[in-house]
Amino acid sequence: MLSGIIFSLGTVRLVRLNTKVRYAVRMMAALGSECQDGPVSLKDIAARHDLPKLYLPQLTGPLKHANLLKSVWGNKGGFELARPASAISLREVFEAVDGPVSILDCVADPGACSHSSSCKCRSVWQEINDAIVSILDKYTIEDLEEAGCALADEVTVSARRREN
Repeated sequence: MLSGIIFSLGTVRLVRLNTKVRYAVRMMAALGSECQDGPVSLKDIAARHDLPKLYLPQLTGPLKHANLLKSVWGNKGGFELARPASAISLREVFEAVDGPVSILDCVADPGACSHSSSCKCRSVWQEINDAIVSILDKYTIEDLEEAGCALADEVTVSARRREN
């Protein structure tokens, strides 16, 4: 299911990415921008990018299993991208931590709904899902680095800390 919840804001309904996906993407973007000098510890990533250090280990297993992340043991150990940032799509990160992209169960599995064969909306849901997948495939971790996403998170955190 699309990694998110649908909720209502007045008459507007939104599909939102869940925290697990957002944190995984932020962590991978941070690693992509910081790994040039070697592995980075989760503690450092958490501190620099306002990510919960106790939550990040839950993400490393699935990301390693998907061959997106590798760990390095030892004094100077930590984590680094398993492939160049330009070769890791957002879809890969999304699916590693949350499974296949699907806005509705019936999109991924028509058998999940007894109305799938006669549903007039299913083709629209499929088209929306395909568009989301296409966008996630289009962007890479490198694209996020170039857009300054990891840095933007750090700036936001610094600004928030100054306000408190």
